[in-house]
Amino acid sequence: MELLINFSNFLWGWPLVIFMLIVAVALTVATGAVQFRQFGYMLRTTFGKLFDKSGQGEGTIHPYQAAMASIAGTVGIGNIAGVGLAIGLGGPGALFWLWVVSIFSMITKYSEVVLGVHYREKDPVTGEYQSGPMYYITKGLGSNWKWLAVLYAFMFGITYLVYSFVQSNTIAVAMTSMVGLEPLYTGIILAVLASFVVFGGLQGLAKTAEKLVPIMTIIYFVSALIIIIGNIGRLPEVLASVFTQAFTGSAAIGGFAGSTVLMAVRHGFTRGVFSNDGGLGLGAVLHGTAITTHPAKQGMWGIFEVFLDTDLVCTSTALVILFSGVLDSGLSGLDLTSLAFATGLPTDWLGSVLICISVVLFGFTTILADIYYCDFGLSYVFKKLRGKKFSNVIRVLCLIGIVWGAVGGLSTVWGLADLVMAILIIINLPVVLAQVKTVGRLTKEFFGSGMHKKELEEEKARKAQKQQA
Repeated sequence: MELLINFSNFLWGWPLVIFMLIVAVALTVATGAVQFRQFGYMLRTTFGKLFDKSGQGEGTIHPYQAAMASIAGTVGIGNIAGVGLAIGLGGPGALFWLWVVSIFSMITKYSEVVLGVHYREKDPVTGEYQSGPMYYITKGLGSNWKWLAVLYAFMFGITYLVYSFVQSNTIAVAMTSMVGLEPLYTGIILAVLASFVVFGGLQGLAKTAEKLVPIMTIIYFVSALIIIIGNIGRLPEVLASVFTQAFTGSAAIGGFAGSTVLMAVRHGFTRGVFSNDGGLGLGAVLHGTAITTHPAKQGMWGIFEVFLDTDLVCTSTALVILFSGVLDSGLSGLDLTSLAFATGLPTDWLGSVLICISVVLFGFTTILADIYYCDFGLSYVFKKLRGKKFSNVIRVLCLIGIVWGAVGGLSTVWGLADLVMAILIIINLPVVLAQVKTVGRLTKEFFGSGMHKKELEEEKARKAQKQQA
């Protein structure tokens, strides 16, 4: 395990960081910086239609459901414990690198969604759409690359299996510290509750996520905002430490003793990618099934998810930690975040209860998503190799894994998560880069021709007719 974690640390040093930046810059140039140029349109067609259940075009599930199911897999433990780990080990400068990874994750996730919708396939038996990097590998690169699609699908399944370990482990830590519940019992309870949802497939995940995700995200973000506003006078000091220590490293005091620039970059990038999933191919899996009229239009949801996850939720967690003055406590991860909220809110118990509830809800919905993703990836592998699907067997194994994750060591599960995440990125991003022209062409087709403006005008006209009726 020590060797694996050392290898993971090497990958998440400059090699992977530089490679991710090169891919993101190439995609930004090819799309005309769509994540900046069409930011207003993105907000209008995503946040502005968050609860609009009407949809135009073909697909299996509504864009809102696809987004909530995807957000269920992104807004989770990474936003709470992950950010606490990044700031605790990387210092305030890690927040700056969280923002950097957000900018580039927006374009990579947008591109994954665009390719996912463009190359998706309709199941002739069920009539449902299937999508994901496996499809834009075989259809975009050619049948000779089918082996890579199978390898990707296998690593995709393993990655999200390991992710479910991280979620159950963090929930178990929170329940032990809050109510004294043994980790084993926490794991069993989580597995039993998850079993009621996971056998419903994508529809079950989408229905659960669309109810829980908005509520829990709003409660957590508002609570963080209260602490930030209450300490707004420290804003210049906090921002100065974020920007200076992003390039100089932290002073050797307290919980981030010996933090260097590389540590800030490493933890900022890893926790940012772990949280928003940009570069892993997740966006193509879910959004490729959404009802939409054009790949680039659905790609806006990929940008929105990264913005919500990293720029809003992750940033709010980091600012609470920095504003509350607990960074020199010697803590990191969930303990640091919990202490920050307990210090910042009017009473200690209120902050502790908020973090405990947030961890349970965020973690549980993410576990549901992770099990679906694990099943999706491994079922693709077994179908290609054996001609059969083993969904129920895979889901049962995931439920057992939840129990194991709850009692596993914290450093072990986070170390494994970083390693499998790096491997998945190394497989996926070169494929996306190889199809940069396709992403650019589809983006230009939608925005360059004015198709996006025409759709907005048609939608406005339909609403006017409906109001008159």
